[in-house]
Amino acid sequence: MPATFQLSKNPAVNVVVSHRADGDFNSDVVLNIVLQQRRRKLVDLPWTQLSEVHGLTSQWVNRPGEFDGETGDILGTAEIGAVLGVWVGDCAPVLLIGKHSIVAAHAGWKGLRDGVLDSAAAFMSEHGDQVIEGFVGPHIQQCCYEFGEQDLEIMVERFGKTARGCDRQGRPALDVAACIRQFFNANKVPWLESGECTGCLSDKYFSHRIRGERERHIVGVWRTS
Repeated sequence: MPATFQLSKNPAVNVVVSHRADGDFNSDVVLNIVLQQRRRKLVDLPWTQLSEVHGLTSQWVNRPGEFDGETGDILGTAEIGAVLGVWVGDCAPVLLIGKHSIVAAHAGWKGLRDGVLDSAAAFMSEHGDQVIEGFVGPHIQQCCYEFGEQDLEIMVERFGKTARGCDRQGRPALDVAACIRQFFNANKVPWLESGECTGCLSDKYFSHRIRGERERHIVGVWRTS
């Protein structure tokens, strides 16, 4: 059974998070017809799910289902009934909620380093809205995310010392959640986060980093009014 959420600042926005039992949503390997069936089982509305490349390319959906399968890591829409999907294994699915629009971002460490969240917020601003709330779905937490010292220093320089964590063995780790919190705090925006670790919860989520799995779960967000 997938998990569902409603956000307090804009109750017209709904969020669904798939679990392992809902199937694989890796659009690189799953047949499109199967992908469509699985997505419709979660939310029976048109979906847009990008081919994610850890970049900053954005697509604005003006009609439900537009740009499905196109390349990018940031999706936005003001349309009612248009589901934006972010598929992840260990990266963070981050949702930005506006007064009349939504933006979804695929935020891995490279995307965070390169400013994917700032780009997502600017994308919403370009379309005449501002972020009033955020949502962070399940992703790998510091307990499972041993990280190379050189790249970790880059992240600490960008996000501050809280980006530096340690895993269960006491080794240097990246605290992705802390990096995302820094973004929301800097923008004075409240947010909701699941706090779940894709590495730890093998019964619920897929993990490339911990278990070498190619399968992916998905987070969908849409407006009902």
